[in-house]
Amino acid sequence: MNALGRHLLLELNDCNREVLDDLEFIRNAMLRAAGQAGATVVGESFHKFIPIGVTGIVAIAQSHLCIHTWPADGRAITRY
Repeated sequence: MNALGRHLLLELNDCNREVLDDLEFIRNAMLRAAGQAGATVVGESFHKFIPIGVTGIVAIAQSHLCIHTWPADGRAITRY
């Protein structure tokens, strides 16, 4: 079987809690990452949880990028 590409799962710890709760920062960083990778963005969806946390996805023609944050713990999981 031939692989169609790579899938990365990043478990991030000891992150800046303020950044993990900043929807616009995360959205901009993910869109910038997609652009720098040469991906074609076809859609996006982000949500700010109350009281804290962000989740989001950038759909790209090649696949997707996503993130979920836990600011209280200083943790995030991203998939590319």
